[in-house]
Amino acid sequence: MKWFADNSELNGIKEAEIPDILMFGGIAVPASIEHDLRLRIESIKGRYAHPRAPVKWNMRDLRSLYEKQGKVEMHTRLQESSREWRKEIFTALAECEVTLIVACIEAYSSDRKIIKATKEQLTSHSFSNGLMRFGLHVQESHPDHAQVVLDWPDRSESKPFDSEYSSAFNRGVTAAGNVPYRCGALVNLRFLDSATYANMYHSTLLQTADLVVGATREVIECCLGKKESGQGVDCIRIVRDRFRGAPNRIVGFGISISSGNKGFSNAVSNSIGGLLYPA
Repeated sequence: MKWFADNSELNGIKEAEIPDILMFGGIAVPASIEHDLRLRIESIKGRYAHPRAPVKWNMRDLRSLYEKQGKVEMHTRLQESSREWRKEIFTALAECEVTLIVACIEAYSSDRKIIKATKEQLTSHSFSNGLMRFGLHVQESHPDHAQVVLDWPDRSESKPFDSEYSSAFNRGVTAAGNVPYRCGALVNLRFLDSATYANMYHSTLLQTADLVVGATREVIECCLGKKESGQGVDCIRIVRDRFRGAPNRIVGFGISISSGNKGFSNAVSNSIGGLLYPA
């Protein structure tokens, strides 16, 4: 089993000067379906552009890549048809035995300098919260082995992930040493001894993780009153039962909310059920 995971950011309810909520997560995929799921998603992409064309929730992020490759027309076609292929990809996920796990953590300050100074720590914490839940999922589902596949980190700075993973693997505690993993040390669950890094541009399932995190970000924004319900919410409704803990325990099991600000955690907890399972 592999957990393909990516990150995102958004502004919370404190009106911070820069994004103050970090998100980290994606899809846990059993080895038995990984190949077929990748081919199915690539078949969807192929109907709109090319099976191996990179996609993200925010296609604008890929504009420069397509320009460098002389594929601007392909990028435009994918961006203009994004509503259609997103829906098809999320439908494919809903029909497969995948599990969605996403962690959100809010910075304790709204000050730009403090957020920047603590971003590495926040990144480590958000990764840890997601990894803990993947560990529990592995403990419950008993795969032959477990692997964490991450997008190549910003500025090639992998230390927040490496330190956290090493501590979880060897000792079953966070890198700070103050929070135990309820699943125990990952070494005892047949995890690989290191996280794996890949280039999202060349990994269809990492691209899919980005789509899941991007859509979940819109759900969180909607819970916080930051935007109206849109395609992100529509897509997550398609895969809502694929979240760990669905339908009644998504928050805490499938979507981890870590914040000292009760306004943030309460807004998500109180809104997400009705948002994803409207009457």
